[in-house]
Amino acid sequence: MVRGVHFGGFHASLIFLMFSAEGLLLKEQRRNAEVTQGLSKAILEMLHIKKVSASHQTKPHPYMNRIYQHLESLEAQDFGRSDGILVQSFRSVDGPHHAPQGWIWFNISSLNLSMLGAELVLYRKTLHSCPLSVTVTLYSIITSQHNLNEIPALEERQLMLDQRPSSGYDVFNVSAVLAMQHLEVVGFQLRYTDESGSLVLHEALTQSLYCLSRGALQEPLLVLYEARPLQF
Repeated sequence: MVRGVHFGGFHASLIFLMFSAEGLLLKEQRRNAEVTQGLSKAILEMLHIKKVSASHQTKPHPYMNRIYQHLESLEAQDFGRSDGILVQSFRSVDGPHHAPQGWIWFNISSLNLSMLGAELVLYRKTLHSCPLSVTVTLYSIITSQHNLNEIPALEERQLMLDQRPSSGYDVFNVSAVLAMQHLEVVGFQLRYTDESGSLVLHEALTQSLYCLSRGALQEPLLVLYEARPLQF
């Protein structure tokens, strides 16, 4: 009789321990689930922040938005008969350490070799208060295998300093630079002469006329096309 009571007590103790262990296991699983859920939430928040930050950093240049809209309209008119137009763009960078001052630089080492057309896009930020015109000539320097080579003038035109293009941008055709081989970094410089033919301080005038700040929304842009530059 004593043995039966003793065995029954042992059995009850065993059941109690089993339920206690099961309860502890459930608590541990619940705690782990809460920790996992918290980590998952933190990871999602980090990914969201990263995504938002990345989208902010890679915000398209306003001029590229114009190109995208124009290409979309062309595609709608073409009804799928064309394979589309490949467009590549580069934002301005710091020049090489041995480069001269007063140039606008672009690293184009990742240039797609199928590109045939190129244009330099500069946003006109200021207007002269009085009617005034200058002649601007665009020059270029290319770096290839650590050598700097200036190529002949790319373009010459009249600029009205009291008038801004309807787009807000002065766009220069620089397709000639694509004829050079092994391009790494390319620089551009605008040189001006006034109505009397006298040379104007080109670096100061360029800084006054255009938005040149790296990282700015309207920073200088080099746009390349698989065909000739778009007209719009």
